[in-house]
Amino acid sequence: MKIILFSESDYNFSAKLAKICNLESDELLFFDNFNSLQSFKEQSNILLIIDFNDYQNNLVSIITLIKSIANFSTCVLLDKMDPKLQKKITRMGFDIIMSKAMFLMNIKTIKSQVNNNFKNIQKH
Repeated sequence: MKIILFSESDYNFSAKLAKICNLESDELLFFDNFNSLQSFKEQSNILLIIDFNDYQNNLVSIITLIKSIANFSTCVLLDKMDPKLQKKITRMGFDIIMSKAMFLMNIKTIKSQVNNNFKNIQKH
């Protein structure tokens, strides 16, 4: 699976994710420009991860741009879960909203669900 991370400031999380991806043979890419996704619009099995701390003020325009390129699976990661914030981000159109710690602990399950969702979309 390709995991594309948009994070500008949390080097600790990025290092932990890189280690997990290396162990699982996943390809981890670091982007700072959402327009770079154009080159992946024909590819499948991609998960976009967005660090809330770095992009919280632009989430509406970000999801609009992402969905105009392709129907990527999107995940927004928070330092700590906040139910009101989770609901708000979900309404914007993001697929997964969770804490960074929970994401790292559940990455295998998340990857499996993203793969299953992609397979279901292909059938229709």
